[in-house]
Amino acid sequence: MEVKPKLTISGFRGIWDKDLNEKIAFGYALAFVKMIKKSGAKKILVGRDARKTGPQILRAIKNALEKESIEMDYAGIIPTPSILLLVKKLSYDGGIIITASHNPKNYNGFKFVAKDGLFIEQDKINELEEIRKSLNKDENKYQENFDLKNIESDNKNEEFKKIHIEEILKNIDVNLIKSKKFKVALDSINSAGSIITQELLKELGCEIYAINTEQTGEFSHEPEPLVRNLDQISKATRESNSDVGFAQDPDADRLVIVNEKGEILSEEYTLVFATLNVFSRNEYTDIAINMSSSRMCEDVLNRYGKKVFRTKVGELNVVNKIFEINANIGGEGNGGIIYPKINKTRDSLVGIAFILELLAKENKKVSEIVNEIPKYIMKKEKITFEKDFQILSEKLKEKFKDANFVDTLDGIRFDWDDFSWIHIRRSNTEPKMWIISEAKEQERIDKLFKIVKSVILE
Repeated sequence: MEVKPKLTISGFRGIWDKDLNEKIAFGYALAFVKMIKKSGAKKILVGRDARKTGPQILRAIKNALEKESIEMDYAGIIPTPSILLLVKKLSYDGGIIITASHNPKNYNGFKFVAKDGLFIEQDKINELEEIRKSLNKDENKYQENFDLKNIESDNKNEEFKKIHIEEILKNIDVNLIKSKKFKVALDSINSAGSIITQELLKELGCEIYAINTEQTGEFSHEPEPLVRNLDQISKATRESNSDVGFAQDPDADRLVIVNEKGEILSEEYTLVFATLNVFSRNEYTDIAINMSSSRMCEDVLNRYGKKVFRTKVGELNVVNKIFEINANIGGEGNGGIIYPKINKTRDSLVGIAFILELLAKENKKVSEIVNEIPKYIMKKEKITFEKDFQILSEKLKEKFKDANFVDTLDGIRFDWDDFSWIHIRRSNTEPKMWIISEAKEQERIDKLFKIVKSVILE
């Protein structure tokens, strides 16, 4: 059973010329514009990552906007978090980001942004889909030869990058970071983060050793920032004798840290480091994270008598919980941090600034800070699954009767007293299923995975 891509709170992602083309993009953009026009929208902001099919989706969006007499400012190739920050700060009526995030280069997609600088909620997604399905033949008429040249050249990229950087700089101790004269290795995977991140690092007085900086969309390795995909930045950090290395995903909302030895940290450490920095400011707070994030966050917060609140996977779910509990920070264990005083979305640039600030304050190496954090082993695996998930859940409940806690908020998660856990859920962006487990020993993880896979094969 083939699962077709659909619009979710994480956006729409599909394989180009299979699940997505200009006409499909046009239909979604037209529906979005019609929806926000009901509230009097007049102007939106559009930006993209560096994927080669980005201009084609841009053409479709511009076509839809002109059809509905909506103005557009184009931000060029720019991080996803920049667009969300700019929509809110500059009072746009909405935004569209052309990106497939961490998906492979044969994918593309888009994310829709509300006027409050947040991704649109599920009720708006439902409304948008209803409008899209109701479009008649005349409304769906698409101008395939629509001229794109003027759009691509007429962008406000430089102006917009400066605004994002300035927002970060006024919320950190710039002089302290400058005083350390950090050497920083950077892998921006030839996409949205490459130029703006180097500009931020220059403002922080860093010496930069950057790889994969040309915004070609030709990803030099698999784009998801996982340990197995990051040999290049590991080597670059080690060979350049950098104090720290950073790897971004194609739309620069996720971040992975590399220590001074060239050892790649699990993406789970990004949020932990950022949280430690927030607490170093005496901004003690409960935090919001998703169900698949590491227990390291609980261990850190226990030092300060604070609590971790867990949500469904999906950035917007975390953001909403941050607002609900009035947290100063939150995020996801996939390398995404959210510091709402700067930006109400995952932002790798904020992460870089915070980690450098922490290193400067503590006057310690990355490896030294890691050694102060309790250790866990985590395994993540994405597999094809075409059976009934509810039946699978019931079978797993029988297998894991010894679990001391079972949570069905997002798929199903089992926790045990020995701090081990396993989380099984459907992917929000692909026709796949995630299995994620964490424990103190590899043997325990292997055992849990073996049980889950045996049930899947039944």
